[in-house]
Amino acid sequence: MLRLLACTALLFLLIGCKGKKKKTTVPSEQFFPVSAYLKGEISRMDKSLNSFYKVETDSGRSDTVPIPNTEAKRLAADFYNLPDIGSDQLKDNYQVTHTYDDALNAFVFMFTTKEDVPVQREDVVLDPEPDAKGNYKILSIFAEVWKNKGDTTIRKNMLWNAGKSYQITTLSEAGGTEKTRKLQVFWNGFDGTNR
Repeated sequence: MLRLLACTALLFLLIGCKGKKKKTTVPSEQFFPVSAYLKGEISRMDKSLNSFYKVETDSGRSDTVPIPNTEAKRLAADFYNLPDIGSDQLKDNYQVTHTYDDALNAFVFMFTTKEDVPVQREDVVLDPEPDAKGNYKILSIFAEVWKNKGDTTIRKNMLWNAGKSYQITTLSEAGGTEKTRKLQVFWNGFDGTNR
């Protein structure tokens, strides 16, 4: 019995030490200025000297081409037009949960809803260490957007990797037939592979 108690105490001590290893504090549960952030990132594309690459996958075929920054900006329209779920009209529709993800070494804030609104889910991934001003840097943003167009249901899974890339996977279903199309745009280090 004494051995069992000692092992249990040692286990709690190890878990406690592992938790103390991180010197991070959880940012407050709040809505992040996702819409404003994305609009800022997209507007900077006009002045960017980066090389942009587009990868389109449709019906199992992929095509990779270099594109000008104006095209990269135009293709990001879905991000630019993303509704602000933190607005007074929408924020009460969302439940906020957060976690620290060891694999990502980041905080993940998840905003989910069961209401009939276009943005069904939005995840914001933050650097665990605040900057000198106490702000947490956004690493990535994921949004799941649903809409109906006639008899077609369209779901867009949108991922923005800050300063690197964005991806829009469009799943459309009509009459029992599902079609998937993926668009990826890379800059700042694209090495020519389809990631």
